[in-house]
Amino acid sequence: MDVVNRPRSAGAINPSDGVEAQREPTSLLSRAVLVAFCVVAGFAYRASVSLIPAGIGESAFVLGLAALLLVLSLLARRRRSLNKYWQIPFAFFVFAIAGFFGDGSISPIQHWFVRDVLRETTSANNPIASSVSGMVLAQLFGTLILVTPIVALTRVSGSPLSSIFLNRPANWWGPAIGVIAFLLIYLLAARGRTASFFPTNGAISSARFIALTPALLVLVLLNGFREELWFRGLFLNKYGRLLSSLSSNLLAAIIFTSFHVQAQYSASIVIFLAYALINGLILGWLMQRTRSIIASTIFHAGTDIPIFLVYLSYASS
Repeated sequence: MDVVNRPRSAGAINPSDGVEAQREPTSLLSRAVLVAFCVVAGFAYRASVSLIPAGIGESAFVLGLAALLLVLSLLARRRRSLNKYWQIPFAFFVFAIAGFFGDGSISPIQHWFVRDVLRETTSANNPIASSVSGMVLAQLFGTLILVTPIVALTRVSGSPLSSIFLNRPANWWGPAIGVIAFLLIYLLAARGRTASFFPTNGAISSARFIALTPALLVLVLLNGFREELWFRGLFLNKYGRLLSSLSSNLLAAIIFTSFHVQAQYSASIVIFLAYALINGLILGWLMQRTRSIIASTIFHAGTDIPIFLVYLSYASS
């Protein structure tokens, strides 16, 4: 069933091309309804983690949400008056499917891999796996099964990978900002300067920090890539067709922040949510300005260093 490949008029700009999306004329009311839809769709998925007990009911809810979003996308695709909106519900459909496969909070596949393949456990203090090697393997597996449906469904829809920012950076300074931020936070964490806000399971000596560094680097770089693709790469080009760059970035950052409301690894959840919102805005700005996921992935990975250090402090050797 083809949901995308419809002829375009000469000179039309495909919003999925790897260039700045052309804004389409949209009324203020339509933009307000669009934003409300996006917030509801994002929060509906988030609610499955908070309100529905883990298990078959939670999985059924996420798959049902995905099915509803796909139906809405197909209906919008076929109606001339709604055609320009179809990619938004389709992106949320892909978001829900990717989450079902690779979101460690709800994915039955990820739970199976940790429990039955690695034969390890998770906890509130370490939601990935119970050993350092298990955490690395679980993160590798989870990233693979989250990223694969995003890439596959993007290609099936007829869009190039550049539409989800899997592209070379448009400039050099964006990745440079990411690297500088990464190194700065790494050095602060190495000196124990982040422990007051992200308390670890006891003090981590310099020797143990160095020993944990290879695993830490793998964990944060994988998490930076998967979350940037999942929360921003999927959406910013689609939003940019109908909203300003700032509005698109703010919308993505709000949804991103909502997924951290139950974080248990910071000393103050209110301060942490403000931190997550500001961080999300910076990450979105980097992605928009570089037209690539690389800079925001590196920056994001750096900001995750103190968080994954908390997880690693609860892991067995």
